[in-house]
Amino acid sequence: MDTSIITGDRALSLEKWAKANTISSTMAKSLSDAIDDPDETPYLLKNITDSFSKMKKASKKAVRESLIRVQIYCSIHGNSDPIKLSKQLYIAQTMEKLMFGFNILIDGMEEEEEEKEKKK
Repeated sequence: MDTSIITGDRALSLEKWAKANTISSTMAKSLSDAIDDPDETPYLLKNITDSFSKMKKASKKAVRESLIRVQIYCSIHGNSDPIKLSKQLYIAQTMEKLMFGFNILIDGMEEEEEEKEKKK
């Protein structure tokens, strides 16, 4: 998958996106590799979860936005390579659920509002 889907900018490299969002290069590369080759995800999971737990709120938001972009891309282009894109969609959804507890596109923004209320 084109890394511009992850970065949200056709002109921005994965490395520059990671640096701009204070995301470790290990996290950015592992996330990109997991999405690009979903079958490798089990081997990249530790890098992703360890890095994620150390990230600040703004960095986590950038990661979530990238996962949402991947989900949207896969849904739009599902007919071009349906097997690979369905795996990529699954990985993006699973990663979002694992890291954030719910999927915005599936569960809706209500879940996010409920989480904010619980923290108060």
